[in-house]
Amino acid sequence: MRPQLVMRYVRSLIISLSGTAIALTALVLLGTRSPAQETYAISSVWTQQANVSEASTSVTYTVFLPIVAREYEPSVPTVFGIQTYGGLHLPASGLTLAQQARAYWIRSDLSWAVVEPTDQLPKDYNFAFYDASFLSATRAGFQLIVTIGGNPSWAATYTNGPIDKVDLGEFVEFVGTVVERYDGDGWEDAPGSPVIDYWEFYNEPDNGSRLAAERGGAYWGHFGTDYARMLCTVYPVIKAANPRAQVVLGGLAYDWFEEQNGPFVREFLDDVLSAGGGNCFDVMNFHYYPAFESVWAPYGPGLSGKANYLRSKLAQYGISYKPMICTETGWFSSHPNIPSTPEIQSQYVVKLFVQSIASGLKATIWFSWIDPDPFYGDFGLLTRDLRPKPAFYAYQNAAKVLGRASFQRTLSAEELGDRALEGYLLTAPNGYALYVLWSNDQMTRTVSLPIPQARVSDIYGNMISLVKDADDGWLDGVIRVSVGPNPTYVERVP
Repeated sequence: MRPQLVMRYVRSLIISLSGTAIALTALVLLGTRSPAQETYAISSVWTQQANVSEASTSVTYTVFLPIVAREYEPSVPTVFGIQTYGGLHLPASGLTLAQQARAYWIRSDLSWAVVEPTDQLPKDYNFAFYDASFLSATRAGFQLIVTIGGNPSWAATYTNGPIDKVDLGEFVEFVGTVVERYDGDGWEDAPGSPVIDYWEFYNEPDNGSRLAAERGGAYWGHFGTDYARMLCTVYPVIKAANPRAQVVLGGLAYDWFEEQNGPFVREFLDDVLSAGGGNCFDVMNFHYYPAFESVWAPYGPGLSGKANYLRSKLAQYGISYKPMICTETGWFSSHPNIPSTPEIQSQYVVKLFVQSIASGLKATIWFSWIDPDPFYGDFGLLTRDLRPKPAFYAYQNAAKVLGRASFQRTLSAEELGDRALEGYLLTAPNGYALYVLWSNDQMTRTVSLPIPQARVSDIYGNMISLVKDADDGWLDGVIRVSVGPNPTYVERVP
C-alpha cells in the first residue's frame, strides 16, 4: 500500500513573549519507519528579536497546528501473509520472527463482545487490548486484515451469526466506531494512531451448521440475504469513517458442502450476490486447502483452479473486476490422522504462494503462523514454543525471491514436456527470467529452458548447481534442468 498521509497535531506548541525574545519550539512525532521501528523527532526553534520594552508583561499562548507526516510501510507490498491469534503486542505472537520471515500481511481478529460486552455507548467501549495489539503490528510495518466477529450475547443468538436480538443499527454503531478509531486521521484515533484499511466480516460465513454455531463457528450459511443486508448497511458507514477502507467479504470455505456431508452452504455466495451484496464489498475472499485440489483441477492447478472458478461466479453478477484475496490456506507438518512431513509442508508453501501470484491475488494468508491446537494438525510455520520449522525458511526464501518479482505467465505442458510438471515464469528485479518448477508426482524429469545460464536453487535458497548452455554438449541457447516434487528456482544469471 502506498504511504499514508496522516494528520498529526502538535500537542505542545508554545509561543512565549518574554522581554526582548520570542521563541517558538515544536516537537513533532512522525510515527514509525519499518522495518527498524525508528522514531524520529524534529525540533524546530525560531527566535526573533522584538523591540519590546523591559516593562512588557510575559504572555504564554498554546496553539494547535496541523502537520502532515508520512507513515512508512515495509519495502514493497507483497502477497505474503500469515494468520495470527491473540495479542500482537505479546511476546508469544512471534512478531519479530514474522518480520524475519518477510511477511507483509497479518490477518487478525476483533471481537464485538470483547469491546462491548454489554450494550454501551461508544465512549464506554473497551479497546485496550486491540489498541496495543494493532499498534505493535503497524509499528512493525505490517498491513492488517482484521476479521470482525464475536457477537455479544445481548445482540445475537450465535457468536458469529445473524444479529437477531437487536436492531442492526447497534452493529453499525460499533463498526463505525471501530473503523474511525483505526483510520489514522488524528480524530478519535487509538493511541499511536494505528492504521487499518482492510475489514473482513466474519470467518467462513457460508457455514450452515447449527452445531458449529453453538461452538462459536460462523452461522450465516442459510442467511445469505441477511448477510448481504448487513454488508450494505455497514458499507456506507465504513466509507464515511475511512474513505480508504476496503470492505472484505468474509473468507468463504466454499468446499465440503452440505450435500457432501459437510457444514458449508453452496448457495450462500449466490444468495449474497442475488440480494445485491456484490455492491457492498470491495474485495472477494476465499479459503483453499490442497485436500480439495481435485475438485478445482478442471479450472486450473491447485489454488488457481478455485480462484478461476470464483472469478467466473462473480462474472455472472457483473463484478469479476473485484480484487481477490485468500485469507486461509496452508498444510500441516504433521497430523494425527493424515500423513504429512515437514518437507511436504515446505513444498506447499512455495506451491501455494506461486499459484496465488499466478492468480493475481492481492494477499494470501498462511494458516497459521504458530501451530494451533493439536486437534487441527500442525499447520504453523512456527511450533507452539516459537521454534521455526523448515516451512518457515521456505516461506522466508519465497518472500525474498518472489516478493519483488513480476509474474509473466504459467508455462504450458508443451513447454514443460510433460503434463505432470507445473511451472511458472516471472521476471526478477534485475530483469532476468525466473522460473519456479516442480512435478506433481514423485518422478524427476528434465526440463529445457531457453536461457544460456542459470542458478538452480532449492526451496530454502540453497544453490544446487550453476547450469550452462554447453553442459549437455550442445551450444544452442538452452539449458536442461532436473525437476522433481520439490519446487526448484531457476534464475538466469549473466
